[in-house]
Amino acid sequence: MKFRNGFVSNSSSSSFTISRSKLSKIQIKRIHDHIFHASKRPDLFPWLEEWEIKEDDDLDIITGFTWMDNFDMEMYLRDFVKVADEDIIWDRDDG
Repeated sequence: MKFRNGFVSNSSSSSFTISRSKLSKIQIKRIHDHIFHASKRPDLFPWLEEWEIKEDDDLDIITGFTWMDNFDMEMYLRDFVKVADEDIIWDRDDG
């Protein structure tokens, strides 16, 4: 039997990385404005926890990070931004 001392969380974190060369300027804008666009579809996005979105000019990438992954960023990127699954590198940590 395992015991855990200290802070216990039911949350999980997620992050993604996409090469900007795989994205149009419109797609990059939609990623940054994900909460605005998703708020128009509460049937698909009932939780609007915002992801931290950053761009790195040196590496030519866009990244996203969240502590609470209730917002379905995977579906948003695939179905609304039209990013190919193979262009997204995911890192998930289920707490």
